[in-house]
Amino acid sequence: MKTFAAAATLLAAAPAALGQFVGLSVRSASPIHYGSINAAGSKFWIGKETSSYCPSEVVDCAPYPGNVTVFAGGDPTLGLSTAVPGGQQVYIAPDGSLSFTQAHSAYIPEGSVTDGFTTSQSSGFGILSWTNGFIACPSANGTFPYQVYGGGYSNNTACLGFDFLTSNYTGTAGAWQYA
Repeated sequence: MKTFAAAATLLAAAPAALGQFVGLSVRSASPIHYGSINAAGSKFWIGKETSSYCPSEVVDCAPYPGNVTVFAGGDPTLGLSTAVPGGQQVYIAPDGSLSFTQAHSAYIPEGSVTDGFTTSQSSGFGILSWTNGFIACPSANGTFPYQVYGGGYSNNTACLGFDFLTSNYTGTAGAWQYA
């Protein structure tokens, strides 16, 4: 699986600067076990490729690969590791979906939760936690991609609770901006 191979490569990375990390879902004996957690369409997904953008005005986009989702922070707020001025913040939307702000905008819908995230590190890996945990819900067809939500927001019995495993990321920002 291409996503797993990319994630395994990132997991072997040296210690990170600035608290940057990538995320994997951990839920043994499930279809989401070791799935990369990726940003796409202002939401987070397991089984969907990262979506990013680097405008033509940027002289050199090479330092911002955009092919992996890189998080930053995690105590008590969480962001994405981007080069875009103003950054991109992660939040739990009113519908419970783990979401992120658009580039060049600080808009977060009323009723969203922007804090309650914590990170812990041990043995080269860590855990990102949120107040009520995380769940992944399958698409309408019952399979991939799975959308990530804050725990306690869905009555869908097909959703799976999971641990959000982190691994340090080194290098520049993960993307100019996530889209």
